[in-house]
Amino acid sequence: MRSALGVRTGFTMMDIMVSMAVISILIALLLPAVANVRESARKVICGSNMRQLGMGISIYSQDYRDRIPDSVFLPQSRGNDLVFPSPERMDAVRLTKGEFPEMGSDLWDGMGLLYRDEYITAPSVFYCPSHKGNFQFDAVADAWTRLDGREEIISNYLYRGTGPNDSRILYKITSSASLVSDTLRSYEDLNHKGGFNILQAGLAVNWFNDVGDLIAQDILLRSEDDGGVTGFDDVWDRLDGLPEADPDDIDGEGS
Repeated sequence: MRSALGVRTGFTMMDIMVSMAVISILIALLLPAVANVRESARKVICGSNMRQLGMGISIYSQDYRDRIPDSVFLPQSRGNDLVFPSPERMDAVRLTKGEFPEMGSDLWDGMGLLYRDEYITAPSVFYCPSHKGNFQFDAVADAWTRLDGREEIISNYLYRGTGPNDSRILYKITSSASLVSDTLRSYEDLNHKGGFNILQAGLAVNWFNDVGDLIAQDILLRSEDDGGVTGFDDVWDRLDGLPEADPDDIDGEGS
């Protein structure tokens, strides 16, 4: 286009390139903000899932003489004193057929008992939407449908199964003690950056700000080095607001 004086008034290639550069910069500035908003929304959904789990645990305990759901991975649970405590497997909700013959066809365990008894009816409640690791709901949805016992069904929330005093009676557990946390299975499987949603025995759901990534890096990586068993008491103590135990005092035995 030309003006009445014959001067060209259209955009030059330089104008277009500068405009594209400005738009690219604006998009680059906005994308992190959009990602943060999405992650905040996922944290809210995660907290809602934990609240539903907390209500399920509470109602379950009322129907089972105040006991919270049991697990074969806790010491001497279900009368089986041969099972070595395996706190890193307390995120399993359904076990494989034949692993524990004494369970028969009832393969539900830990928080999975809430689904078995229909206190929780939606499998997605057992999964944090922020999870990017090996235990996303979409990856195991078929297993929830089949329920044939061919594969272990794992949640990306970790169930404690007891209070700090080893009690499995809900009203005897300190209300501020953590019962469920975002997964602690491995560093790569952490649900969120910078902290954890935790469900407390008093049914409150709170965000634990992991200042300095002390849990994410120090305790979890040490737990992996020690075979996944020692170190979990330290993690729960931190989530309870208790000081970390001296590593030299850890003997590797479950609580």
